[in-house]
Amino acid sequence: MVGHWVTYYVFTNQLPTGPHAPLWEGRKVVILEVPGTPRWEDASMKSTLTPQFLREVDYLVCTEVDMKFRDHVSMEILSPLFGTLHPGLYQAAHKDFSYDYWPQSQAHIPHGKGHFDYNGAFSGGSVVEVPQLNLASHQTMGVNLVKVIEAVWHDESHLNRYLLDHKPIKVLSQRN
Repeated sequence: MVGHWVTYYVFTNQLPTGPHAPLWEGRKVVILEVPGTPRWEDASMKSTLTPQFLREVDYLVCTEVDMKFRDHVSMEILSPLFGTLHPGLYQAAHKDFSYDYWPQSQAHIPHGKGHFDYNGAFSGGSVVEVPQLNLASHQTMGVNLVKVIEAVWHDESHLNRYLLDHKPIKVLSQRN
């Protein structure tokens, strides 16, 4: 997002020990520790958005730390709520989507429902919408935890369930 201030909020279960990567002007990194999470799935699912975001930014873009960008990301992707089609499934038949089909799971999407299979590695929206998505996902993950259920694709399964019920304004593909 060339020409705009960008803050990278990094949720991690392992605080960095080495040097930070150099940043362009107008960029900063905020490291937020997610303690007590030995698995990456747990760190991702336990990351919590805080009120500080509401004061600091207008939009939140959630991405995985190992995401490789091949071009600039521009402001055109931003909308109140957006999701990105799964790169391995965006041309797949509906029957091949990797939804959580187990009815006991809070991330369950029945066969024949849903329009897209979203990738958990790149989504976002406004500081009003993303915390709602985050809260809803944490609540459904909590219900699953009590039932000793883990969604098939962890937080990505809960994202797909949320976006089925709350249609995103923009749907991005690998070619946007």
